[in-house]
Amino acid sequence: MSPWQAARICALACLVLACKNDLDRVAAIDVPADGPDRITTQAEYLYSDSGLIRNRIRATTIMEYSGTTPRTELSGGVELTFFNPDGQAGSRLTARRGRIEPGSNQMTVDEEVVFVNARGEKLETEHLTWSQDSNRVFTDRPVKVTRARDIIYGQGLDAAQDFSRYTIRKITGTLFIDRNDTLAPAKPVH
Repeated sequence: MSPWQAARICALACLVLACKNDLDRVAAIDVPADGPDRITTQAEYLYSDSGLIRNRIRATTIMEYSGTTPRTELSGGVELTFFNPDGQAGSRLTARRGRIEPGSNQMTVDEEVVFVNARGEKLETEHLTWSQDSNRVFTDRPVKVTRARDIIYGQGLDAAQDFSRYTIRKITGTLFIDRNDTLAPAKPVH
């Protein structure tokens, strides 16, 4: 055996020994039974129907659970954008955290919830639920809606999912009405 062959065999043996897995260390990793099945960071999910993007969810962290209570938890900042039928971004909802319940087809968002519609009207609250089945958003918590010259406060709100139409419950605040405006009775959101 030449010195080069001996050096090659020695190098190969060192390489094989260096690549050895420590199965005891791998087995020592303990994954909690109630932990998430998947964690995604800096995530963006697009939802489409009939080939058109309907909404987009972005979150700093998304944790998906499939155990006894399947759910998706969003944290570190959440953004939900609704798209118009022409494919343009319309209304935009932001919050600090959220939770999607697949069994009820609902998404709830909490903490610093801000929802701005295509007309620039802004809803602020601390808790809001989006029901995908009925295409509406609602809350029983205090709300603040800012429009062109109005700031309206209330206790609870029902709205279309894109916040284009809404009904505020238990209203307080100041409304400025132009003499050319006509008031019509409120239509409930279904």
